Amino acid sequence: NDNKKYGAVFKALLRKSNNHRKKFKIVFGDISKKQNAITLCKNRCAENSDSVILRCLNFERHWSKYYNRPADIPFRNKQKKVFWRGASSGNQDRTGNRFKLVTRWHNKDKSICVGFSKLVEEKRKIHRLNKYVMGECNISSFLKYQYILSVEGNDKDSGLQWKLNSNSVVLMAKPRVTTWLMETTLIPNVHYVLLADDFSDLKKKLIWCNKNQ
Repeated sequence: NDNKKYGAVFKALLRKSNNHRKKFKIVFGDISKKQNAITLCKNRCAENSDSVILRCLNFERHWSKYYNRPADIPFRNKQKKVFWRGASSGNQDRTGNRFKLVTRWHNKDKSICVGFSKLVEEKRKIHRLNKYVMGECNISSFLKYQYILSVEGNDKDSGLQWKLNSNSVVLMAKPRVTTWLMETTLIPNVHYVLLADDFSDLKKKLIWCNKNQ
């Protein structure tokens, strides 16, 4: 339960900042739709410009691998392939979703290795998705490849911080969710290689990357 998980951390933050006697509206967990009032939150969508982002309450999950950088290898020593694994989180109707990626590119090209690490939430009941499951993998598996994908799930890609901080190149569709990382201020084709929302140009962008090292 997100209220229990983050509630104690939020109360500690209020005490630390001497705001524990004040009242706030806060939404815990992933936000995927517009809020009706000014709200404290961990993330906001593009239409939630009046919501105030807190530094992530689950610091260990989202930021520990950024500050404690995993062992990496030089870019030139990595495989010239695109790699992605992630849970089946997010809505299948959402722009730039994970389901569009795997249905379009899973086992379609030897230079593109994408698949679900596992099925989660209600997706576990959708049997046709089982063929896209390729198993769990760690960060070291990602870092073997020159090109790694970032794809939003219920809200942001929780691994984007360490991906941007790696020796690999991040490819992704335009971010639509903002957290403490300020994803929507990242500059396309400067901080990452921009992909179409339906990932139709993934192979084309991979070819471009290999020709423009």
